Amino acid sequence: MTRKLILLFTTSLLLIACADESPMESVNHEIGSAEREYEDELAQEKYEREEQIKQREQNDCYYGTSTKSASWCCYNYGYQCNTVKSSSSSYYNYYYSSSSYKSSNSSTTSYNYLTQSKTMKFTLTYYNQLTSAWDGVSAGGSYSDGDPTISFTIYFIASGGQSNSSSTGTLLSLQDQGSWSGIASKTITVPTGTQNIKICPKVIDKDAFSNDDMSSGECYTKNNIGKLANNSKVEQSDSYATKYSLKWEWYLY
Repeated sequence: MTRKLILLFTTSLLLIACADESPMESVNHEIGSAEREYEDELAQEKYEREEQIKQREQNDCYYGTSTKSASWCCYNYGYQCNTVKSSSSSYYNYYYSSSSYKSSNSSTTSYNYLTQSKTMKFTLTYYNQLTSAWDGVSAGGSYSDGDPTISFTIYFIASGGQSNSSSTGTLLSLQDQGSWSGIASKTITVPTGTQNIKICPKVIDKDAFSNDDMSSGECYTKNNIGKLANNSKVEQSDSYATKYSLKWEWYLY
């Protein structure tokens, strides 16, 4: 037994002697590796923070809400670069992404887009059928044979052209009724950054076999929403429609 222990001890010494590094060197190596890993993590976190800051700055420049100057946004991100020289003076007027205006001799800024979200109160007020045979038959020349379902798609367009949309859903559904007037309303959130609002009416004649799209296919746009005062009513109608007459109105608050 003693001889076996001596042999085991001798073998252990030989393994230690033949190793590439001492136990202390191995510990130092592990510490160094951990330090490098920690430094890499810090560097990655710093990079991600910087990218987040850049993204916020870029968004602010794009929407014209940056606290930086127009020239800074132009130099760093390519936004707010449009300039036009006034014909009546020697200074330059800056146009913020074509959506706001600030004169170099004025301390006030007027924005064409919304700097904060608002609520839209949208109301359908009038419908009238203008042609007969909506159901495929003349029905004695009746202008009240249609079964219209009326809704609207509303597009919120930012200064750079980006847009999102919302639907009013069905505001009116009639059965063999040629005319209507009243109030059918919907409230919708208008997002920050909206410069133009485009409204597209949809008039569908319900049918047992296949619904008929009677829509004019036209949309109606109100520009420079940022300059629109709260509760200022906008009245619109489907002026391109030939099969029906349709009117609606809306305001922001």
